[in-house]
Amino acid sequence: MKSKHLLPLLYILFTLSGIFSLGAETPLTAYTLDNGLDVVLLPLPGSGELSMGIVFKGGAEVQTSANAGCFGLLEQLLFRGRASEPGEPEPAGALEALEASAFDGGACTDRFAFAFSLSPGLLDQGLNTLAYLFSGLRLETALIDPSALAEAKASFLARQEAVKSVPAGVYEYALAKKLFAAAPWRLDALGSEKTIKEANGTSIKSLALKWLVPNNAALLLAGDFDPETAEPLVTSAFAAWKKAEDPWKTPPSAQPKPGVTRPTLMVYPDPGQRKGYAALEMRYRGPDIGTPRSAAARLWTRMLSEPDSRLAKALAKGMPKNSAPSTPKVHYQATRSSSWFSVSTTIVIKDSANPADTVLAFKEIVRGTEMYAMKTNSSYFSDLEYKNAKASFVILPKQENSQSAVSRLMDSWLTDGIKGFQTQNTAIQALTAKDITNFADEYLMKNLEIVSIRLNPEDYAAKKKNFDNYGFELISAQNAFWWK
Repeated sequence: MKSKHLLPLLYILFTLSGIFSLGAETPLTAYTLDNGLDVVLLPLPGSGELSMGIVFKGGAEVQTSANAGCFGLLEQLLFRGRASEPGEPEPAGALEALEASAFDGGACTDRFAFAFSLSPGLLDQGLNTLAYLFSGLRLETALIDPSALAEAKASFLARQEAVKSVPAGVYEYALAKKLFAAAPWRLDALGSEKTIKEANGTSIKSLALKWLVPNNAALLLAGDFDPETAEPLVTSAFAAWKKAEDPWKTPPSAQPKPGVTRPTLMVYPDPGQRKGYAALEMRYRGPDIGTPRSAAARLWTRMLSEPDSRLAKALAKGMPKNSAPSTPKVHYQATRSSSWFSVSTTIVIKDSANPADTVLAFKEIVRGTEMYAMKTNSSYFSDLEYKNAKASFVILPKQENSQSAVSRLMDSWLTDGIKGFQTQNTAIQALTAKDITNFADEYLMKNLEIVSIRLNPEDYAAKKKNFDNYGFELISAQNAFWWK
């Protein structure tokens, strides 16, 4: 093995599930096997629990229009169902032998992953099972039975069909299609019916052999174990995996910024929305992982998410009478090439003569007033807001257990790799007001947004003319999907 590091986790200063406390510095062991597999070990002594997982970089973000959805089909094939619900006979049989639980993972936008929890006394067996589940032997076994691929296709096509009737899914597909028009399939883990029907054993095997390789993966352990005991067990379980060609040798190009060529208004008659209420959102193309503004976006998101933020106060004061905006939610979805961020709120429209006017008022307050102030006023956020937001990246929630620790470490590794456990917090803590104003200038003022409203279909029907007059684009299940 090589590249071994002991990293002080200064941010573990909490009580785990009320069971025990950790000191100010708990060593996280991070190293890389000779085959390129990154290993991250986080001991939580005395917790009485153990979780482990493996994650591969990839997923939808590396798809083409010709193979979109095939990572999801691979998940369906390897797990005989969803990774969160492993099917019979395998891998359910192997996992039942471990009495494993809390299954999680699968094919997502930025990853292919699997994680579970088990008794700390079964560390060795757990590692060997995890190594087997993603081995060449397991892949060959899954592909050797033609009926298994046919079953996987049928199940996956049913999932594709189901999403068409899920309002939240329709909405997300529509915004991805609009904001990432150059390649919307790179945000679509389900893909198209055509690509799934055309997939075969050879194409699925080729996909797995390219992306599910040790030099594109990390093994993560958190819980009640001794790292010195775990290290040789990890080596024994995974050393046989063979290093492959770097799948990121020619990475996908970044999606365009801005994501739209003009400010865009969209309306969705959403059956899931309560009558008399509506959800408003402004969504932008955001900074990708590894770019200079990514850390600033994280800190900016955290500061604006506070219920007493200046933005929250501005909306409460400036929105139309009786609209009663909720505390704004600010979200940053970071990937390697298709990141986005948004500001959203929920309003009351039952007494509104023209909810389209309320949408424009929301846009004017957020972009025209507050975002402009963030760009031009270096003291928009107070010193205390910077202090508290930075501290929130250091101190983790008290409720964290081994499962959430593995999930957090997985996200961290995907963002910045094995060195990210040192560099991420350092980058956040080093940010200044100038970094935030530069972010606001580049990604708020020199960017273009989608402004959307989701409201009950009856409310939309009553106000349709108002939305038509303002040029709102209608979202529907017939136009939301990139492959239609």
